[in-house]
Amino acid sequence: MTIATRSAPRMNIVTSGDDHEQIVIRQDAETGLRFIVAVHSTVLGPALGGMRLKRYPGGLREALEDVMGLARTMTLKASAAGLDLGGGKAVMIDDGRSELRAARLEGAASVIESLGGAYITAEDIGTTTADMDHLSRFTRFAVGRSSENGGGGDPSPVTAETVFGALRRGLAAATGSGELDGRRVGVIGLGKVGSVLAARLADAGARVIACDLDSGRCERLAGEHGVKIAPSAEAVLAGALDVLAPCAAGGVIDDALAGALDCRVVAGAANNPLTSRRVARTLMERGIVYVPDFLANCGGLIHVSKEWERTSLRTGRSPALGQDGSRGPSEDELIARAMERLDLALEVSEAEGVPPVEVAERQALERVEAQRSR
Repeated sequence: MTIATRSAPRMNIVTSGDDHEQIVIRQDAETGLRFIVAVHSTVLGPALGGMRLKRYPGGLREALEDVMGLARTMTLKASAAGLDLGGGKAVMIDDGRSELRAARLEGAASVIESLGGAYITAEDIGTTTADMDHLSRFTRFAVGRSSENGGGGDPSPVTAETVFGALRRGLAAATGSGELDGRRVGVIGLGKVGSVLAARLADAGARVIACDLDSGRCERLAGEHGVKIAPSAEAVLAGALDVLAPCAAGGVIDDALAGALDCRVVAGAANNPLTSRRVARTLMERGIVYVPDFLANCGGLIHVSKEWERTSLRTGRSPALGQDGSRGPSEDELIARAMERLDLALEVSEAEGVPPVEVAERQALERVEAQRSR
């Protein structure tokens, strides 16, 4: 795979051998930037997905595998949420050199701008609203900006809101009731979304046990909301739970763990928390409802999609408008419709005896193919 460096005047765009439309890799010897953008699909509209700043022990190859999987999930998420957007993702490899952050973001912005709107970025694990504000100085294609900079602010609380609603729907499907009072809920990861979710669950009467590497977050949630702090993710996973909510990195649940979990529902904010679709089958066979991640956590995408829509209206672009040229439904309406699609996926899953994620993925891809065939 060809890598474009800063010394090279041209950006090499790599067409993937699978179903990704394009992948761009940029390395810059001067700033140490190692950055990948994966555009999975623009059939429904421009690809919108966050920029992740993360350490990858396996280097560029591991980062590439991660971003490709995440980009495909964003296609599913946008389609399932009823948005006229495609799926894409970006990752920047973190080496701890925080003093180079601004320069590297500027380099990333130049890559995004060179794609001409095929990919729109937003914040994700490791990046912030302030980062999106900085990026927007160098590219037109950044959302999740602060309100002071014309944006909609941090999308994380909206993501937490849809995860909260999806979690309750999963409980209702598994137990006949979505009530949270007295339920044991394990939350892995107390970042921007997980901390809001844990607080919301505790305030609703759930008995929340959670873990995070940041002791300050743990202490705050324990003190303010009565969240019980576990020493590790393994301790959360080993406990008897009603709901497991993975809210950190993906790939937490493999087939072996799926066969050992003691819970009724898995529903969280993490993208791709299962290592494979086979794991969803294992969970279903054990009577555990896995709520499709790309429906559970779609609130943040819906939130930033409305910011992109407002930006498009101000600048005369219209890629984020409805296919009939209208402004489209409100954020609340889009979230309500996404939750209706989740209800449908859970109902069809029960009727057909297949995991909800397979139903939701099928429905999302059918919408993409219908648009492709027009």
